[in-house]
Amino acid sequence: MMYDVLVAGMGPVGATAAAFAGRAGLRTMAVDPSEAVFPLPRATHFDAEVMRLFQSVGLADTLNKVVATYDGGVHLGADGEPIRDFRVPAVPGPSGWFPHYTFIQPQVDQILRDAALGDPNVDGRLGWEVVATEQNADHVAVTISVPSGATEVVTAKFVIACDGASSPIRKSLGIDLIDYGFEEPWIIVDAIVPESAQLPNHSIMWCDPKRPGTYIPQPGRHRRWEFMLLADESPETMASRAVIEQLLRSSVDPDGVEIVRSAVYRFHGLIASQWRNGRIFLAGDAAHQTPPFYGQGMCHGIRDVSNLVWKLRLALDDPDMDPLLDSYAQERHPHVKTVIDASVENGRYICILDPVEAHERDTRLRARMAAGQDVRSFRSVIPGIVAGIALPADDTNENGQLMIQPEVETVDGRVQLMDEVLGSGFRLITRSQVTDPASASWFDTALSGVIVSLDDSGIARTAEAAAHGGPGPDETEPMGHSLFVDHSGEILKWFDKHEATAVLVRPDHYIFGVAEGEDGAERLLRSLREAIGSAGSK
Repeated sequence: MMYDVLVAGMGPVGATAAAFAGRAGLRTMAVDPSEAVFPLPRATHFDAEVMRLFQSVGLADTLNKVVATYDGGVHLGADGEPIRDFRVPAVPGPSGWFPHYTFIQPQVDQILRDAALGDPNVDGRLGWEVVATEQNADHVAVTISVPSGATEVVTAKFVIACDGASSPIRKSLGIDLIDYGFEEPWIIVDAIVPESAQLPNHSIMWCDPKRPGTYIPQPGRHRRWEFMLLADESPETMASRAVIEQLLRSSVDPDGVEIVRSAVYRFHGLIASQWRNGRIFLAGDAAHQTPPFYGQGMCHGIRDVSNLVWKLRLALDDPDMDPLLDSYAQERHPHVKTVIDASVENGRYICILDPVEAHERDTRLRARMAAGQDVRSFRSVIPGIVAGIALPADDTNENGQLMIQPEVETVDGRVQLMDEVLGSGFRLITRSQVTDPASASWFDTALSGVIVSLDDSGIARTAEAAAHGGPGPDETEPMGHSLFVDHSGEILKWFDKHEATAVLVRPDHYIFGVAEGEDGAERLLRSLREAIGSAGSK
């Protein structure tokens, strides 16, 4: 059979890509050379936006059982006092989820892989590895090595390469990596600490010229430490139990600490020069590698596939929308680059080993912090959509930013997050009327979009029900008419704050555009149609 999508690699990004594709109704094959998830922890953090994306494929409740929240982080100078403070309360934020989640990666990987393999639209093949690709006018012929040692050829209309930092697919396409010139060796220590250990519930970055290091809380009694290797130290020496115990001694009594693993990694800042080659797309570590100083490595990959899959669905439904796929790199590249730039900048000052230079750094950063000029959270460095399928953004609007997700009350009295009621497709929420049937029909048929009318009392109805004066939320009626009540008032406050009459939200929860005026909803629909139609020419 001809698959719609073949996903190469079923790490966290590939498994999520397959789950998104399956949920979108795409015939998907997902392959991975390993029959089991990688048994040791690597990534440790994802944020509220990523949990919201997991929510969109029904995984939030399952993941909540294995993750933990924490209170952001702080950077300490050479004297052990703060020079940057990113600590935030562990409470739900605008996206409906906590700012920071920490996890044990094999547990999360298994949940993501099981979700993908359990989808009836996903044909999962473990122990299978892509060894070659050949692109044709309307499909990719993918040669795969199977467990018996033989090879098979599978055809798919598109391929998503989630095959890791060494990506054989990227290399076979001749796509170069742009090097940001940052490469530092650090030893990573994953450990289980005793019940009696009193350790903070926020991360710590020691910007100590004697040895930079990091502490990261994790679920249960799991903890991670990372320490920079100095010029005269070898990975073999640093990995010894005696050296690790000495490194840990400054923050925990190493007696009773169980070392799960230690490994030396080189932190890189790399980004692919090309994210699309015909019908093949790079995602996750295959497309970029980010120093871990903002905890965004895995987050980048999840955002990649969230951005890509809804566009693939539209292009598969209507080949004329193929140019829309060029907006994948247009949107994701600057987003990733901004965070890599910020992470590399952090890495450079964190890794200062000269005491005089470190003192100057501490003085400078503390002055910025005292003047309120520093970013206040990790989220502050993450940009919105600055190019692609969004109206132009500036300081006066929310175009390209994430839409809020408050709790709402449904007609049967349940309190749910807004996406649970409206879904994760295109959503037009409006306080004005859509009077052009052609625009509404295109939004419905071409994009499977939902139009929601919000009245002054916070009652949200389908646009059709609102136009006919549908009944209120306390009357018996189909769920498709009166959808919910903005019982907290957060949505109405958002509209008032931004002087908006309509907001059009994309499937990845980024705002295409905000409009004001009685014709705001109409203008947004026209602008979206123009943007999608001209996507390939940008």
